[in-house]
Amino acid sequence: MYDLGVLEDLAVAIDDLDVPTDRESLVEAIALRDRLDARIAAAVGEFETNGWWAVDASASMTAWLRAHARMTRRSAQRLRSTAMRLRALPVCARAYAEGTLSGGQIEAIVARLDDDTVEIFAAQEAELAPYLMPLTVAGVSQAMAVWVTRARPEPSEPEEPERSLHLSRTLDDRWVLDGALDPEGGAIVAAALRLATPESADIPGDPAARRADALVDVCRFFLDHQRSRAAGRHRPHVNVIVELEDLLGGRGGRVVDGPSLDGPTVSRLFCDSAVHRVVMAGRSSILDYGTSTRTIPAPLWNALVIRDEHCRFPGCDRPSVWCEGHHVVWVTQNGPTELANLVLVCSRHHHVLHQPGWHAKLRPDGTFEVTDPNGQVRCTSPPRAEMPW
Repeated sequence: MYDLGVLEDLAVAIDDLDVPTDRESLVEAIALRDRLDARIAAAVGEFETNGWWAVDASASMTAWLRAHARMTRRSAQRLRSTAMRLRALPVCARAYAEGTLSGGQIEAIVARLDDDTVEIFAAQEAELAPYLMPLTVAGVSQAMAVWVTRARPEPSEPEEPERSLHLSRTLDDRWVLDGALDPEGGAIVAAALRLATPESADIPGDPAARRADALVDVCRFFLDHQRSRAAGRHRPHVNVIVELEDLLGGRGGRVVDGPSLDGPTVSRLFCDSAVHRVVMAGRSSILDYGTSTRTIPAPLWNALVIRDEHCRFPGCDRPSVWCEGHHVVWVTQNGPTELANLVLVCSRHHHVLHQPGWHAKLRPDGTFEVTDPNGQVRCTSPPRAEMPW
């Protein structure tokens, strides 16, 4: 078991520390901070690799750092990126911890590396690191730029058309997406996916899965805000068939002429969808086709956005344009479609709240209380209620 007394001793040392303001002392203090940052980066890398941030239902390591370490998005992303790169660069990581490479030099190294070049650099870092150590941060950046130009693998010639896309459903009801884009199209799609994933992670530990979630969100955003039809939010985008007994029992349904869906997914879709009643006589005769019900109308949606502003799940702040309305008392449990029973949540956390073991309450003052399967309770208040003025 780790000795937590070490951190207590560190806290006491910091409390008792009075950093001198002369040049040498200030430089030394910053160098010591770099060495502490190196150890924190190593811990963050191990924390993410083990997926421990997911225990708190955070969307990613970055989101966990923002919520629990109170970091800005940019700082959290930089720490997470540095931590993961250093796990592949043991020589640089050791030099960082020993103080022979500064935090600025490490940042300049990491900024020039990507998935294609990090392994190449790792194979050469024992020779490269001593050359980089005496350089300024700007010098390291310039040296790395030259190294990347020479080391980057030559791109292969594309065999596909400039833009092509294939989407097909497999026998296990999953979808396979494959395509190729020209430089302009690729840059546009990459920018959209990047903006659709501000925390850089919707699925534990897998960048490919994060991009897939972002693509679904981009498509959902388009369907919600496209203007080829009247009104702003056009729901539903898919037609789901489910028996009433299955819906009430938490069981699944299926997409019309499409794959099956599990119970939590169907329950989540019912939170903010237009539901049409179709009364059947047997399997072929339609007796009645009712009007849509239970959808969140535009005025109520606007009031919900004004109150909540962003995802209300503890630790998440995805903006309202990426959110959905969640019935705290589920529609399948006769929960009413009114402001006192609705909160704004992003797609990922909407899915979480419909998983077994999760419970939520909405207090009269707008406080949203979430209890996870382990019994931990966390709360958020409407953004304006948290302002001291």
